[in-house]
Amino acid sequence: MTDPTPFNRLLGERVRRMIVSRGRTQESVAIEAGISTSTLSFLIRGQNSTINTVLSVLAALKAPPEVMAAIYADFVEHWKERADG
Repeated sequence: MTDPTPFNRLLGERVRRMIVSRGRTQESVAIEAGISTSTLSFLIRGQNSTINTVLSVLAALKAPPEVMAAIYADFVEHWKERADG
């Protein structure tokens, strides 16, 4: 298993905080998102996840537009850093 990128770590932490703040369990979110709990756990730990997984989890959590915009901004920043590095 590779070390998570800064973007993946941040995304995983955002998802974890949303789960906790909504009083949800990882299992309930995974079921609603149509993924396994281990797939959700990978996302939370900052491991690579597909865009389908990320969007399914964010939809299950009813992530507001400002959260989606913040995640996109983090993604753009990550790719700029990779291109410059």
